[in-house]
Amino acid sequence: MMYYEKYGDEQNPIIVCLHGANHVHCFSKQCEYLSRNYCVIVPHLPGYGRNEVKTFTTVEALKQLVEFIPSLGKKVTLMGFSLGAQLAFVMMCKASQLFNGVVMISPWLLKDPTEVEKAMKQASDNEKLSKNKLFVGINALAMGLDKDEREENAQFAQNVTMTTILNSIDNGIRFEDFADYRDVDVPMLALCGIKETLEVRKSVRTLSMQNPHCAYDMWDGAAHNIPFKAASRLNKAVEEFMEKNGK
Repeated sequence: MMYYEKYGDEQNPIIVCLHGANHVHCFSKQCEYLSRNYCVIVPHLPGYGRNEVKTFTTVEALKQLVEFIPSLGKKVTLMGFSLGAQLAFVMMCKASQLFNGVVMISPWLLKDPTEVEKAMKQASDNEKLSKNKLFVGINALAMGLDKDEREENAQFAQNVTMTTILNSIDNGIRFEDFADYRDVDVPMLALCGIKETLEVRKSVRTLSMQNPHCAYDMWDGAAHNIPFKAASRLNKAVEEFMEKNGK
């Protein structure tokens, strides 16, 4: 059974939010705002938060999501950030019938193997820092988490294994392996910040170029932090997307 948090009335249209690696609470501002008119559901991906599986793999995450989302009993809108956006991309390609629409924020889908290796080395070098309570607390404050969320975030950080972190980076999700993306006919929105890596920006542009149902935008001043640093703008963008596609 996939553990999840629910905000708002489940009779309303549902938005399922797939969090980024190490950031179970990354959609905190969306949960607070969007739950006024929508039911916002945040599953905990394998290896993170309260998910009972201790190690992340793409196969296990997709298996759990394919079982969980149909159990909600109706079509949903899927929104993912970073790792969650990559999983949302795969879910959309493989099971588009489950969704009214999909929002992908900062997906890394065009990957140079050298850049993947660099990211994995950086994560390994920073293993102790990733569990340092002061460092984790500062990051939580920067995300705008409240006291309870900061305490929970600190607890979750201690339980994430390095294997989970490395598997999340080297997750095997690459745009070129999903030729069926071009046939997806549900509304899509791809977003990233102008300050993000070139590969993320190229990923977002390619999503739009390869499918007429996918709009895209790159936000000035934003980096790999849109859900919490550009929360108001994202909330409005999601509201507009839901008004058009989510009911």
